[in-house]
Amino acid sequence: LIALFSLLVLRAAPAVVSSTQPAIAWNQLPVAKYVSAPALSSEPKPTKKDAESFGVSVSARGAIVMDEASGDILFEKGARDPYPIASLTKLMTAMVFLDQHPNLDEEVAMDPSDSTTEGRSVFMPSERLTKREILRAALVESVNAAANALARLTGMTREDFLKAMNEKAKALGMQEANFADPVGLDPRSSASAHDVALALRAALSYPEIREAASMDKVKIKGLSTGHMYEITTTNLLLTSFLNKAPYKIIAAKTGSLPEAGFCLAQVTEREPGEDVIAVVLGSDNHFDRFQDVKAMTTWAFDTFEWPQQKAERDQSLVMK
Repeated sequence: LIALFSLLVLRAAPAVVSSTQPAIAWNQLPVAKYVSAPALSSEPKPTKKDAESFGVSVSARGAIVMDEASGDILFEKGARDPYPIASLTKLMTAMVFLDQHPNLDEEVAMDPSDSTTEGRSVFMPSERLTKREILRAALVESVNAAANALARLTGMTREDFLKAMNEKAKALGMQEANFADPVGLDPRSSASAHDVALALRAALSYPEIREAASMDKVKIKGLSTGHMYEITTTNLLLTSFLNKAPYKIIAAKTGSLPEAGFCLAQVTEREPGEDVIAVVLGSDNHFDRFQDVKAMTTWAFDTFEWPQQKAERDQSLVMK
């Protein structure tokens, strides 16, 4: 008992520090801070089939490939760095416009204040169109006047509309995003590739955006002039193999500006539940952005398998 008591006393006694040891400056040690873990999607994630394939070479300054269902990142290059995003801005403009629950069949007039000096004017001054047609013009051919009209037709001031754009970006988790205009002509309208992927992922929940952003062309008859306008897509990949069976382009948006280079955001489906979002910011030229997204998308489909694929493969092995 005495020995046991002595042992307990020794364990409880404070350790003796040699006077030759330097004192610890406790106030200089870093303070631990609680960092919440990122929210995890309940959707099953794709798994890598080829562990030795690490991605593709792209000219873009910022790039990302994301699984649409789970939000899992399959490839990235400078994906968290902010860059001007040019007309990819119009995705946010369209969402904020639709958040006001407009009557898309309502006839309205274009206004001279909608016009910009950059880009093709397309519509005649004071032409009357439906709000749906203006939305399509902004997303299919990236008509700048149409994007300005969407902001104006909400009834908000320009400042309030921009505030709504930035608040929505924050709500979507777009940490590097900043919107300074509804069109994307202002190089201060910027975001990271990861931000843009989040925006496109959110935009897919709007049927009107999904419809317009997958159209190769649309014909619009002016209600005041009777003139027939043909709005043509700016996305060359809509006529590529990525939009032919088994692939299908669900939605896409292009953008370009001297400060931004050439940009593209696109979601492509191979089978239901197998959708990938590919975003490039600052590709070298007009054609490189399409090549970058094409390479990233096909690499993702070749390198990963989705839960349904894996289940079918496993079942096939069992049957053998």
